[in-house]
Amino acid sequence: MTNWLRALAPLALTAIALVVFFTADRTVGMLLIVAALASAFLAGNSILGRPSRRPERDVDPAEVRAYRQAHPGSTIGDAVSAVGGPARR
Repeated sequence: MTNWLRALAPLALTAIALVVFFTADRTVGMLLIVAALASAFLAGNSILGRPSRRPERDVDPAEVRAYRQAHPGSTIGDAVSAVGGPARR
């Protein structure tokens, strides 16, 4: 699914849900709102990721940003795990 379609699907579902809610059946409109919320939260890629462990040292946000720029597609959790690994001596 392309990025513009990921952004358009929840908006289109919300618009349809509002029209259905106010003109036809309120129950169907509410179910479409739930579908719009689900598509907004479940269709996109995760940005944060799931950190597997607590970093061994304090993590500098600039280092996380640099890691993510050097590794496109990595999540924030991946960057924190990579940058916050064993303390550098």
